[in-house]
Amino acid sequence: MPNALLTGGSSGFGIELREELERNDYNVEVIPRFVLPALEPGYNARLKEYDLVFFNHHYMPEEFDHKSYEMNCLVPLHILKSITLLPNAKVGWMVSKGIGAHFMPQYSPYFAFKSVNVHIMRYLAHKENDIYFGVEPGHLVEQNWKTTASCIVKMLNSVESGHVYNITGEISNL
Repeated sequence: MPNALLTGGSSGFGIELREELERNDYNVEVIPRFVLPALEPGYNARLKEYDLVFFNHHYMPEEFDHKSYEMNCLVPLHILKSITLLPNAKVGWMVSKGIGAHFMPQYSPYFAFKSVNVHIMRYLAHKENDIYFGVEPGHLVEQNWKTTASCIVKMLNSVESGHVYNITGEISNL
């Protein structure tokens, strides 16, 4: 049974993603979003070794400040340094098609941090041997959570390092 580590898996869409991973025989460890502030120095993993890590969280409130940057962009790196990835492990980030948008300036911090995560993912894909990828799910509303979670889990078998995928499994233009 493969081990998965999921951030943001204790509410909303994250619950659905966790349940879909479990239906597909993953042993899932969840890091709730509210725990993230305690993870700046690293994460004391329960399972220690992982086949999949998926960063689904987004720390709120979001501002252009150090704490928001730390929680949204650097905590995933602290987590990755604290755990062991098994051979051919996959590490994914939930990102947003709003990256680079010229609308909704009130969401600029959100889009900016998602953009930084895409660049972190691509840097790690260049530097490391594991598979680092992003998923751009489109507009997530409760009515499509189950379908979106199913699509993400299905695409895990075919993702390649350094790419962002849309929900159909095709490479996104991000």
